[in-house]
Amino acid sequence: MHHRTGQDVLRDVTSRLAPAELAKLDETCRAYAARPYPPQRLHRPATDPLGAGIETVVLLPILVSVVAQVLADLATRSIRAHGPGLAGRWRRRRSRHAAAEERREALTGSVPELAGVTRQELMDWALAQGRAAGLSAAQAETCAHVIVVAVVPPAEARADGPAPQSPDGSAPQSPDGPDDAQTPRTPQTPWPPQTPTSPPTS
Repeated sequence: MHHRTGQDVLRDVTSRLAPAELAKLDETCRAYAARPYPPQRLHRPATDPLGAGIETVVLLPILVSVVAQVLADLATRSIRAHGPGLAGRWRRRRSRHAAAEERREALTGSVPELAGVTRQELMDWALAQGRAAGLSAAQAETCAHVIVVAVVPPAEARADGPAPQSPDGSAPQSPDGPDDAQTPRTPQTPWPPQTPTSPPTS
C-alpha cells in the first residue's frame, strides 16, 4: 500500500494553485531538501496592488515551504500548543538545525496523522501560514483545504464530524466539487399521481 508523502501533498497543492509549475516540482523538492527553509513572505512587485499580478509570481518555492512547515508542525504536535501569532517567536527559540530536519522529514516522509489536533485547528493553522507567506485569502484557503483533505480523507472526515470552516463560516468546496454524498435529494413523486380507489358500493 502506498503511503502518501509530503511531496504528494505539495503536488496536490501545486496542481490547484500553480499547475504551470508542476514540471519543476521534483527539482524544487530536491533543492528544498538540501536547504529546508521556513516559510518566507512572497515578494510582489511594488507596483502591484495586493492580490493582483499573482499569476506572474513563481509560487512553488512558497508552496513547498508552507506545506513542509504545516506538516512538520503537525508531526511535532506544535499546532495546538502554539497559536499562529506565537509561531515565529517559538521557532526562533528552537534549534535551527532541528527545525530544518523536521521540515525535510515532513516533505520526504509519510503524511502525519491528525493526532491531538482537530481538523478545524489544522485548517486554521495552515490558513495562517499561507497568509503569513503572502498568499491571497483564496489561495491560502485552497492550500489549507488541500492539506486537510490529505491528512484526513473525506470518508474519515464525514465520520468524524463537520468539515472545517472557511473564514466566512462556510465549508470549503472539495477539489472535485460538491460532495454528492452530502447533497440532500428531493423525493420523487410518482407520475401520474395515484388516487385511492373507493370500495365498491352495494
